[in-house]
Amino acid sequence: MPLCHARLHDKTTIEMTRFLERWSYFMTKLFCGIDVAKYEHVASIYDPSTGEIVLDSLHFDNNSKGFKSLLSHLSKLNKSKEVVVGFESTGHYHQTLFNYLTTSKYKCYLINPYMTNKFRSISLRDAKNDNIDSRAIAQFLSFEYSNLVNEEFLSNELKELSLQRKFLMIDSSKMKIKLKSYLDRVFPELETSVDIHCKAIRAILKKYPTALDISKVRIDHLKKLAKEASKGKYNLSKIETVKETAKSSIGFYSKAIGLNIIQCIETLQIKEKQIDIIEKSIISHPLVIESPLHKIKGINDIEIGYIMSAIISIDRFSCAKKLIAYAGLDPKIRQSGTWQAGTTKMSKRGSKLLRYALIWSAYNMTRFEGPMKRYYETKISQGKSHYNALGHCAAKLCRWIYWILNNPDKDFITK
Repeated sequence: MPLCHARLHDKTTIEMTRFLERWSYFMTKLFCGIDVAKYEHVASIYDPSTGEIVLDSLHFDNNSKGFKSLLSHLSKLNKSKEVVVGFESTGHYHQTLFNYLTTSKYKCYLINPYMTNKFRSISLRDAKNDNIDSRAIAQFLSFEYSNLVNEEFLSNELKELSLQRKFLMIDSSKMKIKLKSYLDRVFPELETSVDIHCKAIRAILKKYPTALDISKVRIDHLKKLAKEASKGKYNLSKIETVKETAKSSIGFYSKAIGLNIIQCIETLQIKEKQIDIIEKSIISHPLVIESPLHKIKGINDIEIGYIMSAIISIDRFSCAKKLIAYAGLDPKIRQSGTWQAGTTKMSKRGSKLLRYALIWSAYNMTRFEGPMKRYYETKISQGKSHYNALGHCAAKLCRWIYWILNNPDKDFITK
């Protein structure tokens, strides 16, 4: 037998052996799909060895009695075959049941609802209800569970912290915009004179929110407020500027807007205190402390927390391209016949949290000397816009992350 034929034969034999191993492993499992809702869930169990639904549309309540009812059915079937459980990712409703089942030693997988929806649409009948959904999830899980990763408690905790910080940051930004809109009416010159978000100015605005209020107060009293709030670090000559500017301000007096400014500043201070607590929890989280991503220069603990919580496990991705696609950083494909689009936009499919973290991290890295800044400047020199170049930088960072997480014990050197 020629050498090339022998190699081909050996390769075919190896692939066949692997296929048979996966098939025999696959036949020893039952797949439970659960359609999750707020008050009631529906579970169906599919047996791939017979192609039958062995438990069809079990309705159970979202309480202790309902969970025990499900566990009773799973326990009976689990004696002969291992039962694998799958949920659609539908917000937070699955988490209580997920925690209950994992505590009972069942493997649980989270499935993208977009994928199950496409799988369900294969059917010729245009039908959708909770019973059909649970069966579709169970059958989809039987095909794809080897490509999924069972949920992990630590990554769930980190994701909750990361999402909460993101929401607080968004709320804080909105509140800052609202504060500016109020000041534009009662003291429009203030923002061009000083930083309205520093502690000294906020302390003054909390007590004297309008230009008219500030103009009537003695300068030594304003300086005392600023000094106490900043612990003596604020330049008090700027307070004199604020006082003089207030006297000639074109802003009008409004008691209602003044009250809004006071409450807006109080809300901002609460939000910032909450952000500080969340950030301390993220920084001290084991997945952040032990992450090999610290090898990348210019990336901070909060960014690492976002990235690690969104990826969950690098084993979910067979190559860097799949991780980039999961982040939604891959370009859209537009092609028909002989025509193919020369330029396309970012797909923005997948994890918003991961995409945000990568672009945010890449932007911070381009502000300092290093390989990422040089790569950014190269893209700009090629005629790319700022955001386009930043997208390329985020994809490059994604490739670095993929390599590091797959080679945690190796040194990471960038040119």
